[in-house]
Amino acid sequence: MGGRFKFRLEVVRRIRKEAQDAQRRVVGEAIRSLQDTQGRIARLGEQLEGATQDARDVQSGRFLNMAWLRSHHLHQGYMRRHVVSAQAELNGRRTRLDEERAKLAEVTKRLKAIEKLRERRKTQHDAGLRRREQADLDEAALQTHRIRRGGVLDEGGVP
Repeated sequence: MGGRFKFRLEVVRRIRKEAQDAQRRVVGEAIRSLQDTQGRIARLGEQLEGATQDARDVQSGRFLNMAWLRSHHLHQGYMRRHVVSAQAELNGRRTRLDEERAKLAEVTKRLKAIEKLRERRKTQHDAGLRRREQADLDEAALQTHRIRRGGVLDEGGVP
């Protein structure tokens, strides 16, 4: 009876789906990168806190080792610069993540549009198929009715 549904833009839908999958991977990588940077900042903060506690412990003693305190102070400055650098990197990664999420939203929107079109066309196809099937059934019922009435059908199906 009716033909199978064939969506002419299936290639476009598949390409958009692949683009969405690729963009999801990019967003996932951006999230992992952001989390790595956050972890590094947390570790640096813990190290800095530990170093500060070490300095307090040394200063609470009876004698001060000025060379050690100076070296320790320089090391803390170095670690603080790394924290500031990592914070700037984190801000950049957040911005990149926001941009990648916006791209993902756009790709998803384009995919949804084509999938909505596909569903609409499928619904139209199914409705047309049902109409043709119903017309065939109606024709068969009409012919059966004519035969039962006693009429003889000619080649055109008319008594």
